[in-house]
Amino acid sequence: MPIAVQVLLPLPLPAFSYLVPFDIASPAVGGRVAVPWQNGLRLGLVVGHEDIKATKALELKEIISSLDDVPFISQSRVELIKHIAERTCATQGQVLASLLPYGLHQELLHEVRAVEGISLEISAEHWILASQLKASQLELYRAQGLIRERVSIVHPSKRVLKPIRLVDEALKGKSQVAQQQALKWLWDVEYVESAAELARQAEVSESAVRGLVKKGYIVYEDIPAPLPALPSFTPQSLPEVKQSLIMGSKSAISGGNRAQRLAVLLPYLKEQLRLGRQVLILVPEHIHLLETASYLQKHFPVLTLSGDLNPLQRQRLWQELQTEGVILIGTYLALLAPLEPLGLVVVLEAASSSYKLQSGPRLAIPEAARQLAELSGCPLVMTESLASAEMHYQVPSEHHLVLSTPAQRLHLVDLETASSYPLSSELIRVLKQVQERSRQAILLAPRRGFSSAYGCSSCHHIVMCPNCDLSLRFHQQGVTLRCHQCGYISKPPDFCPNCSALTLGPTRGAGTQWIASELKKHSQLPIYRFDADQRDDLKNLFEGEAGLVVATTAILRQTPLPNLSLVVITLLDTLLTLSDFRAEEETLRLLLQLSELSPNKRPLILVQTFQPQHPLLQAFLNQELSVFSEDVLQRRKRFSYPPFSDMAKIQISAKHESIAAQEAQTLAERLQRQQADVLGPSPAPIMRLKGLYTYQLFIRVSAKQRFQEVMSPVLHYQGPARVRVDVDPRDIGTFLE
Repeated sequence: MPIAVQVLLPLPLPAFSYLVPFDIASPAVGGRVAVPWQNGLRLGLVVGHEDIKATKALELKEIISSLDDVPFISQSRVELIKHIAERTCATQGQVLASLLPYGLHQELLHEVRAVEGISLEISAEHWILASQLKASQLELYRAQGLIRERVSIVHPSKRVLKPIRLVDEALKGKSQVAQQQALKWLWDVEYVESAAELARQAEVSESAVRGLVKKGYIVYEDIPAPLPALPSFTPQSLPEVKQSLIMGSKSAISGGNRAQRLAVLLPYLKEQLRLGRQVLILVPEHIHLLETASYLQKHFPVLTLSGDLNPLQRQRLWQELQTEGVILIGTYLALLAPLEPLGLVVVLEAASSSYKLQSGPRLAIPEAARQLAELSGCPLVMTESLASAEMHYQVPSEHHLVLSTPAQRLHLVDLETASSYPLSSELIRVLKQVQERSRQAILLAPRRGFSSAYGCSSCHHIVMCPNCDLSLRFHQQGVTLRCHQCGYISKPPDFCPNCSALTLGPTRGAGTQWIASELKKHSQLPIYRFDADQRDDLKNLFEGEAGLVVATTAILRQTPLPNLSLVVITLLDTLLTLSDFRAEEETLRLLLQLSELSPNKRPLILVQTFQPQHPLLQAFLNQELSVFSEDVLQRRKRFSYPPFSDMAKIQISAKHESIAAQEAQTLAERLQRQQADVLGPSPAPIMRLKGLYTYQLFIRVSAKQRFQEVMSPVLHYQGPARVRVDVDPRDIGTFLE
């Protein structure tokens, strides 16, 4: 019976079946194969085998070549791809393209020759480049079985000058002294990159070197190019922590600071390396990768994997991972890394929103890490400044270590009674102290731009985007109104389009531009902006000079400032009202993480708010974090939010609102017949965006094992609208591209 393999390509498609030729051994699951694809070829990953009937075999194409003697990724990683695809309602190809950082996009040498006994314009005895044939011609010959093909990976090489003959009688004599000297020197070093380099190092003329080439003593030759070095890090010391973690299949560390939480893990990392096992440590941001690698570099050799590595560095990393006892620190790109045997998976800052992919399968990385640990039969450890509801739900209390929270200096400013906005009089007074002492301050704004909207103070009309149901943001630089979704730009109108009054201007909701312009009135220190519109060079601040930074939360992903004495949240209320059920929890976590902006000092944290009595702030001030976390968990349970259910956001878009509304209603009815808890449909918070009308609905499934069954109507939807799915959504208002 013919044998076929299921091959997954890094494309938003399911796996395809290909025949295994009789002269090729059946490739292992996890191995790479070259397969014909659209008049050419592509590299894919084998994810399964199947026996097929002879009649079906006639419909299938054959794989061209198998590239690996051993699997490129393990069986557990292949299973992980399948699990993630099922979980996220994405294709396996989407998952592969998003998570495998190396191995399927390398340069290939593709050669062909005619089958023996067949008369073609190409020889049956010599291989030629496939590119010498037209694509249509190649496909025709391939379909008729008239050619043989072979594929190999092109490894980087460099051209060098190498010796091939020793000094002999023909090279002796006074006139050849320089050539003898150059040849002896070259034998000692094996090769050089050019004749000029040999002449310089051997201290002879270039003509003497050219004479050696002409006489056949040295030759130019292509050799494999050495792979570039991997990143190294300056070791930093971790603090001593006396508390220890009781390891289980799932464990958690919360409280303290990042260095303390990492210090708790040291004994377990050492034990895994002693046993010859591998450790995977996942981080949400590049700044966490640098910090974690610096801390662990002092104790073990560490390797790192992130988007910053170039393809050749990734190739070298893949080779280095074959050794025993490796600690790999990486972003989500490390999930499929060949770490065998895997002894421990660690997820640092497990509740970070950066772990949620915004494209492709829209995967929640901690959930994928949990699946990886289960498939590999190893423990999972999660760390976080404030234990999330998911952490409390998943980890038994005896396996949850809570470190004491570092004391912070917090001052609240009630904006209801403040005499000025957006900088209160109290904030202005503190900023003058920062200036007098030549210190640094960070002011966190809720948004970029000048203000959240531009409107009329007489009739309260807001100027809207013509393409989206969004207010246009006012940008003082250039005096423009901009839509931060579709990119629409216009000049502010001279009078109100609604009442014709001349009382138009920026509304409250100060962005980075507004705050920076106000700072100039009250401080002589240099003022920097750091947001999506403008990222000033902070070099002087990193060198310790005094200054003020007005930034969005993007600044939290930068290296800490050395002379920081003040951190300001200019409007806390915006964070508390984000469109996500995690908003309060995320706000409290942000307050706890602000101390990481200056880990060796205790900067003053000044919070401006219209709600100084908010329970969150009181829990923070009174160090009642466990009480707050328990309250969050009970609210999640009461409303059947995750982790007590699986949740998905489904958006239905069309050019006509009626079609979007009707298809959303139809889909909701089909989901209700699957006994799903359906919320909606309703217009999306931004109903019209880029010319499309969008309705959305949410589903909750308490019986998690039924999630795929419940989602069947969505996965098999065929209709006039475009349907997009986000499992484990982080923001109910986000438009899914």
